[in-house]
Amino acid sequence: RMMGGILTFLQESSMRLFVAIVVASVGFLHSLSAQAAHTRVTYPSAVSAEILGRSMLYSVNYDQVLNDDLAVGVGIGSVSMNFAANGNDADKSATFVPVYMNYYFMREGGSPFVTGGVTLITNHSSIKNRGLETSTGALEIPSSNVMPTFGAGYENRGDNGFLFRVAGYAVAGRDLTPWLGFSFGYSF
Repeated sequence: RMMGGILTFLQESSMRLFVAIVVASVGFLHSLSAQAAHTRVTYPSAVSAEILGRSMLYSVNYDQVLNDDLAVGVGIGSVSMNFAANGNDADKSATFVPVYMNYYFMREGGSPFVTGGVTLITNHSSIKNRGLETSTGALEIPSSNVMPTFGAGYENRGDNGFLFRVAGYAVAGRDLTPWLGFSFGYSF
């Protein structure tokens, strides 16, 4: 019940409040991190699990650094579907494949970044019906099997390989849905 209340709050928040929270979080996290070495090119590959995020509930991701400032990634995730009218379980799940690119503003172990990409819906034909929404975030699936996503966040890639990210997203389903994601992983 508490998670549902938190998710309802996030859904009803204005985009301006959402962006302000993300910017404040990034600033706070950046102020906590020391000026670490540039570990993004030292450990260019990463595997991570994202909670909430681009796949609305969870995803497992792999990304690769292309140069000092850019990384590309792909993942797979799933979320159950509910009936929008009453919130009951629709006994269906959406399978998402997020494909994304991150641009980093700093060449240090901790850096703010912007991200953009698309989330492919692999079982689109079975869940695109109006009246269905994701169980978290109340995202209605668009008429297309491709959902654009964009956002901003903060990443810390430590000397020991530990990877942490927090990001605010806008996911373009039938409507633009603000969302939040936390990633934990390992870079090598």
